Amino acid sequence: MASKLNILCGSCGYEDISKNAKKWCTICEEGFCGECEKYHKSMKVTRDHKMISIEDYRQIENISVNLNCEIHGKKLDLYCKTHDIAACVVCIHSEHKSCSASDVISIDNASKNAKQSTSLLDLEGTISTTIDNVKLCIKDREMALKNVNEDEVTIRKTITDTRKNLNEYLDKLERNLLKDLKSKHDKGKSKIMKTLNNLKQMEKEVDKLKDQTIQMKRFASDLQVFLGTRQLNKTIGKKIGSIKEEIKNCTKTRMEIKVNRVISSLVNEVKQFGEIKVIETMANLQLKDAKIDQAQIQIHGLSQTIQSVSLQLKQKFDIKGSTKPITGCIVLPDDRIIIADYNGSGKLMEYNNDGQHIRDIHVSDKPHSLTLVDTDRIAVTFGYSSYLEIINIKNNSERKRVNCSNWCYGISYHDKKLYVLVYRKGIVVMDLNGKTLNTIHIDGLYVYHITTTSDRIYYTDTENTVHCCSMTGQNILVFKDQSIIQLRGISVDHNQNVYVVGESSNNLIVIQHDGKVSKVLLTHLDGLTTPYAVHYNKQKKIICVGYKTGSVALYQVS
Repeated sequence: MASKLNILCGSCGYEDISKNAKKWCTICEEGFCGECEKYHKSMKVTRDHKMISIEDYRQIENISVNLNCEIHGKKLDLYCKTHDIAACVVCIHSEHKSCSASDVISIDNASKNAKQSTSLLDLEGTISTTIDNVKLCIKDREMALKNVNEDEVTIRKTITDTRKNLNEYLDKLERNLLKDLKSKHDKGKSKIMKTLNNLKQMEKEVDKLKDQTIQMKRFASDLQVFLGTRQLNKTIGKKIGSIKEEIKNCTKTRMEIKVNRVISSLVNEVKQFGEIKVIETMANLQLKDAKIDQAQIQIHGLSQTIQSVSLQLKQKFDIKGSTKPITGCIVLPDDRIIIADYNGSGKLMEYNNDGQHIRDIHVSDKPHSLTLVDTDRIAVTFGYSSYLEIINIKNNSERKRVNCSNWCYGISYHDKKLYVLVYRKGIVVMDLNGKTLNTIHIDGLYVYHITTTSDRIYYTDTENTVHCCSMTGQNILVFKDQSIIQLRGISVDHNQNVYVVGESSNNLIVIQHDGKVSKVLLTHLDGLTTPYAVHYNKQKKIICVGYKTGSVALYQVS
């Protein structure tokens, strides 16, 4: 709850004058009376500071956004793009020595348009999804409570109906059984109620975070939103962890009674009226991931089918010195094309979209696959050499080598992470510094090609199969068709339709986003001969394909 005390003018307070503030500076983080506000705006150094009313400030007064470094106490005035972290000048000199100068920018530049940032949208989505998750868990526990109560009523009726035909001796057994029933029912009910109450409390806490995020978005500065988004993300992350911890051992509780069938004829022998059984099975409650869930909703909402997909040839050209099918290609945002020729010339080459050779890009070994990291950098794997490099294609001397534990082939980049196919390991997920974040087991030993989207990983294996899994490795779909043999390169368009080339079947097919149907786009009649590489540029809607030995073709997709 916001403080009800008056907020005093900071400048007047410096002169030991108590005067109520009318405006609040989100940069200086202090109040100003009307006169001091005019002086504040008149100074060149502060005239661009954002001022908000005291009433608006009250809305964000208790949203804690730390503007200073927790380690060094200095102002957070810099931002490292490599580590996605705000830092003070001491942090940069001590903790970010290896980060390039271009990756360290001012916090003002980084926080521009923070209210429209994907990070804030992700935070709002995570909070919203977390609320939905809590509601789902509450509903499940309420249903569990209803079921256990209904079971108790049913069993009580069974006991009562049976008891009518029994004598006083059985009354004693009945009382013992009812006592047992009450004990087990109370225990089960208590367990469910405890979880239910905890979940309802968590719902209130997440609702509070939602309100704080809304108010921060409406009234806070970009800097506060930028830093607050990250800090609130940590908070919501902890809440999600608490929810997961709360529900991981939730069980579906049922109670049954087993009445002795011959009880009426065995009055003198039966020592127990019946037995109350508590049957517990795992409720298997799972929290939806906000980003993945939102992306899948968009995919499920797609109405376009692949029947409308068609290709129009734009250009064909030969690769300089190549005698084998190229193994990798990407179309850059400015229409330049980077070619990896692992089996042929062993070079990494740059071409324009007219097919003119621009240059050879220096590499330390034969390049197999490549992926675009940003406008300046690409990541390249080197197959049997068991390492990859992140190369600045504008400054060829700036590169980072990352060693892999085995042969590495296919590579894809998404959300500041590299997804690398490493032989006998699977899909190794790493950051741009080469730190392994996760390893995903995959089906198939010989897997050479991979691509990623916002929530899915696609790869091909030598068993003529296209696999699709979530970012955590859960299988989503598998596609296999006799029309395409020896699958190689794979790419995905903006509708999550999948493009795959068959090296032995000499064709290019597109698989609909739901994995149910496919369509052949190019065959040997179009000149395709042992195609190996394919890349779909989502912005340009252009497909680049190695359409025959030592040659590349560009097609416009419509």
